[in-house]
Amino acid sequence: MKTIDMCCLGVVVVLNILKVCELCQTVRATRSSRFVPEGGSIHMSCEVVHCGLLWKGGWVFQDIQSTSFTPLSPSIRVQLSNFNLTVNSTRQTVHVQNINQSDAGAYKCQILWSKNLSSSGHVTYVNVTAESSGRNLSHRLLVCLGAMMGFSLVLGLFCCLTKGHPSTPPVLPHPRTSFTAQVNRKKEVVYAEVALKETRMQTHRPKQVIQPTLYASLRF
Repeated sequence: MKTIDMCCLGVVVVLNILKVCELCQTVRATRSSRFVPEGGSIHMSCEVVHCGLLWKGGWVFQDIQSTSFTPLSPSIRVQLSNFNLTVNSTRQTVHVQNINQSDAGAYKCQILWSKNLSSSGHVTYVNVTAESSGRNLSHRLLVCLGAMMGFSLVLGLFCCLTKGHPSTPPVLPHPRTSFTAQVNRKKEVVYAEVALKETRMQTHRPKQVIQPTLYASLRF
C-alpha cells in the first residue's frame, strides 16, 4: 500500500511540474482576421508567460506568396516594443504604419526557450484592401447633396402651406380717447335718448277729436 501511495504521489508531483512548466512557457494571443485599408495602420500584441525563465524571439511574418515565417525587424513603418506586465509575463507589441499590399499576410509571436523548445501564439491574418479615400469623398458629397435636397423640399412645402392659408390681419393698436371724442360720444347717446322719448310720447298721446267746421246755421 505504501508503494502504491508513493507512486501516486510521484505521478501527481510530475503532472503538477509539467503543468507549471506548460503554464510558464506559453504565448497568449487571439486568433483573428483583420481588414486594413491601404495607407492605414494596425496594432497587434501578445503576452509571453515565462515565469522568469530565459527566452528570446518576437513577432514573425509570412506574406501571401511565402511558405515560412520570417522575423520582423523595426523600421520607419514597423515599430516593435515590449514591456513587463508582471515578473512572470511580458507583452510584445507591433505597430505597422502606412500599410501597403506587401504587408498582407499572417502575423504571430514565436518564442524560443532553453533546450531548443519553442512556443507560438495564435495567428492574425491581415488583409489589405484598396484605398477608399475617393469612395469616402463621394459618399460625403452624396450625403451633403441629400441633406440639401431634403432641406429645400421642407422649405418649399412650408411656403406652399403658408400661401394656402391667408394670414391673419394685424390688430391695429387702440388709439387713445381724446376729450373731443368723449364729448361727441356723449352727445350721440343724448340724441338717441331724446328721440326715443319723443317716439314714446307720440305713441301714448291720445288722439285729438277734430271738431266739424260750421259754415252756416239756420234758426227758425
